[in-house]
This record gives sequence, structure tokens and C-alpha cells, in this order.
Amino acid sequence: MNKLSLKDLVFQALIGASYVVLVYVFYTFSFGAVQFRIAEALLVLVFFNKKNAIGILIGTFVANFLGDFGIIDAIFGTLTTYIVIYLMLLFKKHVAIALVWPIVLNAIYVALLLSFMLIAPGESFQTGFTIYGISALWTVALGEAAVIYIIGLPLYYLLKRNKAFVELFE
Repeated sequence: MNKLSLKDLVFQALIGASYVVLVYVFYTFSFGAVQFRIAEALLVLVFFNKKNAIGILIGTFVANFLGDFGIIDAIFGTLTTYIVIYLMLLFKKHVAIALVWPIVLNAIYVALLLSFMLIAPGESFQTGFTIYGISALWTVALGEAAVIYIIGLPLYYLLKRNKAFVELFE
């Protein structure tokens, strides 16, 4: 990445803040086994400029840090988002296919997180994964798919048609 200008820093702060606000305005839907994290629709911004990954990663870190699992979710959730963005950028010529990555990786990550964090004392990981992980794997994947393809993909095409937006972010 090239040097960040003041304009870039302001945009990244706005993207990060927007992510956090969207997570907390819709807090009930943003955390837990059933997730419909509307802020994930902002992932499409990386298709306009890869620098936008910075704002999304900062927003993910802050939102997860302030969430139910704190620093553990902040670190590993942000790492998952980093991998998601990397894979999305590899497939950016096929946007609809690139958007599969947040669904798959977030479903796996959240299922594992819930399995580790919600296991009762004395309960085995296998039991915990069966109870929490399997349901989270499906419910997170379905919620993420809904956000990505019902909100995110149309948002991408809407923004792509807006010449002023494209010029501003390129």
C-alpha cells in the first residue's frame, strides 16, 4: 500500500466508526449464535480501494473488543476478517464469488469461538462443539449470507454506479 494521506486516514476513521456504530445499533443481531451483523455489508468497500481494509479491521477490532468476549474476539475476529479481506481481494474480479469468503470463515470462526467460550466447566470440547458449534455454524452462515448477498452485494452495485463515490474512493 502507498502512504496514507490525511484524506485516507479520515476515510478509514469514518469506515471504522461506521462499522462500530452499525454493530452497536443492531447489537442484538450482531453477536451470538444467530448473527445478522449488518456492518459486514461494509466489506464491499475493499473492492473500491484496498486501503478501506484498514477502517474495516479497526472497526471489527473495536466492535469485538466491546462485545461479549472482549480481547479474545477482538484479536481472533480481526484476524479472521483480515483473512477474509485478503481472500476477497484475490477473487475481486468475481465479486459474487469473493463474497462467499466472509460467510464461510465467519461461520467457522464464530462456531469455534462459541464452542470454546460457552463450554460449561467439566464439559468436553466435543460436547461443547456439538451443542454450540454446529448450530452457530449454520445460523452464523445463514445470517452472514443474508447480510452479504441481500445488503452487501446490492450496496456494491449501487456504489459502483455512483461515479462521484468511485472517484472519491479511488
